[in-house]
Amino acid sequence: MTGPEAAAFDDLKRAVQEALPKTPANYTLAFGDGSGPDGLTLPESIKPDQMARLQFSATYTLSQEYRDGQQRNVFTDRAKGTPEQQARLAALDAKDEQLRQAREATRDRGEKDRIRTEQKAVQKEANQLREQIMDAYQAWVAAGGANTALQSHEQSLPARELSVRFFVNQQVDLNDKAVPYRLGGFPLAFEQTEECRDYGTSCISVFLGAFAKEKRVSGYTRYNLSNTNLGVPTKPRGLVVVVAGPKEQAPGVRDFLSQVNLAKLKGLLP
Repeated sequence: MTGPEAAAFDDLKRAVQEALPKTPANYTLAFGDGSGPDGLTLPESIKPDQMARLQFSATYTLSQEYRDGQQRNVFTDRAKGTPEQQARLAALDAKDEQLRQAREATRDRGEKDRIRTEQKAVQKEANQLREQIMDAYQAWVAAGGANTALQSHEQSLPARELSVRFFVNQQVDLNDKAVPYRLGGFPLAFEQTEECRDYGTSCISVFLGAFAKEKRVSGYTRYNLSNTNLGVPTKPRGLVVVVAGPKEQAPGVRDFLSQVNLAKLKGLLP
């Protein structure tokens, strides 16, 4: 790239990164700018008045450590017993400790024997309660409760992965299953729960710039971007922002889109 091309690309990349949602807790962010090992390479024949096709991507992944920890909690909580059993066991353990201290404090042998007898009764009840809790836990596992709990837990977790892609200076083909999505200030926006770029995802596409609709292929509609001579091919003429996430968590995808600074991106365009 020439100096002006590299400078314009760096400015665009910086603006895209600043427009991204903040990385949520327990997520990691991977950002890509379409560059290879030697940086971004443009076609040698590209002219200053032409548009360089650019693409950026941001992938937010829920950490495996968090997922594993939450999964362990499902079994740990169950193995503790019911709240009533936990309360009773805590009371018995506290009583056992109280009796131990009392036995150590007294010098009267008869009193020591009386306390020891009471302490054994308390310990016996606590052990019986622990056995009841374990028996119930094992019966729950044998009856398939663990699998059911894991499935329910998986559904309660935040999205495993969310992504934001930016297609700059290029035509975009949109599946006809996409439906208009109402987004103030951005009239050309679409949502789809089928045929997104990633299987099993819901996605929302927002067009920024002068795109013209052209029906060319059955099942898809092409949106062509009008070129403006800006003197540098890496300056943005228009872009499409695509936010995607799990199909069953479409509301989360919409919320994530609301965190993208679309106004900042729109301000980059001629």
